[in-house]
Amino acid sequence: MPGLLTNAVVPRWWNVSRNELHAVSLYQQCGEELLAASVQNEELRHKVLNILSDRMIPRRSERVMQALLSGHLPEVLSQLMPADIFYLAAEYQRRFPQEHNSFGPADDELANLSQRYPNEVNWERLSGDFGVPHRVFAQSYARELLNLPPSPVFMGNASRLFAETWDSNNLYWARLVDEKNYSPVMLNSLVPELTRRMVEKIFATDFADWPALLRAARETGEEFRQGKIVALSRNDSLSQR
Repeated sequence: MPGLLTNAVVPRWWNVSRNELHAVSLYQQCGEELLAASVQNEELRHKVLNILSDRMIPRRSERVMQALLSGHLPEVLSQLMPADIFYLAAEYQRRFPQEHNSFGPADDELANLSQRYPNEVNWERLSGDFGVPHRVFAQSYARELLNLPPSPVFMGNASRLFAETWDSNNLYWARLVDEKNYSPVMLNSLVPELTRRMVEKIFATDFADWPALLRAARETGEEFRQGKIVALSRNDSLSQR
């Protein structure tokens, strides 16, 4: 929990542009479009699973594959963290830059945004602004999004590694803020508040129950969408800038 809360406070977003914030949301939407398209496209499904396998243990990869084969997209999404979906879209672009197939409106919009503002929506900038410090893995307090195989979850140092690699929160909160059309500076007050609310909701059935974090984040996200979590009144004027 200290790691999650620290990662919500250390990143600052005063210099994040609207294009950059919107790109973080679009990458996640594009990942979902890729998954939806892969249900009926075997070749695409193979590419998607190869990318996701970099971040999953074999058993979890098998579950995702079976859910895609059966066409149960909601089940697939319930097993993937925002960072997984974000990485899927970004890595697909990197591995297959010559493919011009459109998988949905978010894909089209992101392609247009990337062409018009390449310096604002590239991986390096998004990683630096929306990532978190990886003190043990990277031996640095610099913020970045890391793509690493899943680490073992047990007491001791590995638990700290698990906590500090929770990149999904900032990406998910950014998507919600973009949906609400808030200014990026609102992330500075909303992200700590959303993270604290998420921590209050975490209820794990066992120590390895990592989906408990995802469930808590999504419950918090729904409260935010329904207006139950609002921007602090003293910052309301910032949202209009």
